[in-house]
Amino acid sequence: MPDMNPKQFVEKWQRAELKETASAQQHFIDVCHLVGHPTPAEKDPAGEFFTFEAGVKKTTRDKDGVACYGD
Repeated sequence: MPDMNPKQFVEKWQRAELKETASAQQHFIDVCHLVGHPTPAEKDPAGEFFTFEAGVKKTTRDKDGVACYGD
């Protein structure tokens, strides 16, 4: 069962004046509560597969041997 209903979600986020980076994780957690999905910490306490800002290892290199991003 969801911990938050649509009215509560809208009321909370209409009042928010936070910058995107300051609110992104809380917003995602509230979406989880809204739809009845476990949060990252509930679903993956070790942070192995469902976590915020997981590090990534660069595995591709350009012609000069410099590690590349996917973009």
